[in-house]
Amino acid sequence: MRQLCDAIDRLNDWVGRLAALLILPSLLITMIEVVARYAFNSPTVWVNESVQILFGFYFLLGGGYTLLHGGHVRVDLLLLGLKPRARRRADVIGLVVTIFYLAVLLWFTGEQALDAITSRERAESPWAPYIFPVLTAAPVAAALMLLQAASLIVRAYVDPAHAVKPDNDVVA
Repeated sequence: MRQLCDAIDRLNDWVGRLAALLILPSLLITMIEVVARYAFNSPTVWVNESVQILFGFYFLLGGGYTLLHGGHVRVDLLLLGLKPRARRRADVIGLVVTIFYLAVLLWFTGEQALDAITSRERAESPWAPYIFPVLTAAPVAAALMLLQAASLIVRAYVDPAHAVKPDNDVVA
């Protein structure tokens, strides 16, 4: 069971780090737009939507990574006075609620993605890029977060030393 949890952790860590790299092309194409607009008085049609699409991938695919590293918002004030065992139970209850939410999210975003893929959905703009890749990223992200939440629940009982702990560098 630990090997499966380790594999899920590695997957979400890898996907999160890869998603973080999407900031770089976002910055680059934004700089291209600034130069094109102000230096050559020739704004582009595609930059705004491109940045939105890249940020959509970045935001969606970083969810499992953030859950893995304890970066999601928590009400730590309520948990501070609890003993470690009670705190672990509270974490598990929160994760179970999260799993139900993610299962519903996975279902509905999966249906939406399937519709977008079959219809080859495009954005309603002059550039009209395909948007089914971003809509497909939503159920993938929900599945990754669901797997990570399940992994954290298992770890809370099988390996309490590696249960969810907020990172020190995350603002609480």
